[in-house]
Amino acid sequence: MKTANERPELVYRHNRVTRFTHWLNALALLILLMSGLQIFNAHPHLYWGHTSEPDTAFFSIGALNEDGDIRGYLRLYGRQIDTTGYLGVQHGALAPSLRAFPSWATVPGYYSLAGARRWHFFFGWLFTLNGLLYVLYNLAVGHLRKFFFTWSDAKKVPAMIAYYWHLRKSSPQEGEYNPLQKMAYTSVLVILTPLILLSGMAMSPQLNVAFHWLPVMFGGRQSARAIHFILTFGFLSFVFGHVFMVLTQGFFNNMRSMTTGWYREKFPSSGKPPTKPREPRQDIAKALQEEQPPQESSELRTKAKITDDPAVQATPALSGETPPNPATLPEQEGKQDVEPKS
Repeated sequence: MKTANERPELVYRHNRVTRFTHWLNALALLILLMSGLQIFNAHPHLYWGHTSEPDTAFFSIGALNEDGDIRGYLRLYGRQIDTTGYLGVQHGALAPSLRAFPSWATVPGYYSLAGARRWHFFFGWLFTLNGLLYVLYNLAVGHLRKFFFTWSDAKKVPAMIAYYWHLRKSSPQEGEYNPLQKMAYTSVLVILTPLILLSGMAMSPQLNVAFHWLPVMFGGRQSARAIHFILTFGFLSFVFGHVFMVLTQGFFNNMRSMTTGWYREKFPSSGKPPTKPREPRQDIAKALQEEQPPQESSELRTKAKITDDPAVQATPALSGETPPNPATLPEQEGKQDVEPKS
């Protein structure tokens, strides 16, 4: 809401590379999520360690047949939750099908592990290269440090939370991003993204041959798969929070900044009282007067004005005197220059 102490002003917030990579990452993340859910459907169980032994899964999504009634469930460390109609089973036109995640949430919509892996690998490399372009370019132009979380920002986090909860009138934000935004973006950039990429690479048998330390880094290939799955929903929670802030903190303004680059920022107006006018400096005024040329008297200015007037020059004098003949002027001047004889 615009207040009396704020003045809106358009500022150029996002450059072209930032806007391009942002929307490309949004598309890549969507396909990665949906294809990843289809890959999970092939084996909807998670384990810790190197192997996937029966009855050792700490997380499962499945279905049970209870006297002809198929019920979906989600099991986490032995605790089972009924998820019929959402997860575990999908009721089709002909018969119910066992699916951890429904067809509308997966790519492709039909069951195909090979197809899902192709979608996932392609957009995984696209996400990686696109993110690398984003980081390198914005590091070069200095945009990256605008939202990088620092120790001084950490001190302002409680005040920013109080502002969002309407417990504080003024925002502690300085610059384009507030402390909570910086903390979220830095966490995703420095922690979440590298871990989700490395855990995904640790599940690949081909990469394990060249980088055998990757599965060991996560405690085994099954542990890497579990961590990858958990981090995926961490990424999803960040996206939900990001979209929520866009919707609630000025949807059109935020969308304009990410499509055209221009953002309408509210800057606090100056609340200082008007300053008292300074006393005139007599010494400066005197010096300026001395530098000016002397002014002519009013009589000389009037005479010059009358003489320069052509109408006056063409009119004979009212006293009856005949105006001098220009031809006789040199002779008269010569007579005046000769001294009279004694």
